[in-house]
Amino acid sequence: MNSNQITKTKLEELSTLQLYEHYGALERSLPLLSPESQELAKAELEQCLNLRSEKVDRLYYAWINHEDALDRAKKEQELLVTAKKHHERRSAPLESNRIIGKDYEFVLSKKSKLTIEISVPVDEWSKEEVEEFCIQQKTTTTKEIVVTSMSGDLIEHTTTPVTKTEIIPNVDKLLNAYQEGKQIPSGVKIQQDYNIKRNRLLSTKRVENLSSKHSEEFLPELEAA
Repeated sequence: MNSNQITKTKLEELSTLQLYEHYGALERSLPLLSPESQELAKAELEQCLNLRSEKVDRLYYAWINHEDALDRAKKEQELLVTAKKHHERRSAPLESNRIIGKDYEFVLSKKSKLTIEISVPVDEWSKEEVEEFCIQQKTTTTKEIVVTSMSGDLIEHTTTPVTKTEIIPNVDKLLNAYQEGKQIPSGVKIQQDYNIKRNRLLSTKRVENLSSKHSEEFLPELEAA
């Protein structure tokens, strides 16, 4: 407690949420205090507000640092996949599916299914491509109309089936053609994607701290939010 406080609370040791709670409790007690005590309480409220504002700002910076780190990790993962594919195109096979650093390693494993991306709609495919690589999907719904009087007496009741026909890509046909080395429609991309697992390697070397000061200081509060 200092001369500008009415309580013995060490404000600098409170978390952001605790500062909110302390501020609210102190504010509610103002009407019950003497004029002299009110001045001390108001001074403490101001300190509490300033500390709380600083901590909120630091939480924001920690959040931004966290998002930046995730973005960098995503880009690094994309680079690793590109490197893996590059090695697979070489004549000599990879000796291992591991990419090893000093303190960490990345383990790459093929996903069980190929990924298909279609950027050109089927109505822009040639007639031959549609006939070979498309199927028709028919969906029938029933439209029901009930007309009654204001008292509830039935006046008219009709049901009308509505059938919608769509031409969609035949995924199995596209995959088979790709695996057999046949020509597939332009705008269709089929590729092998990978799962990437990150492992910490055992080492006596101290792990280098790459986190920002704000992220370290306020990570418990971010997790609690």
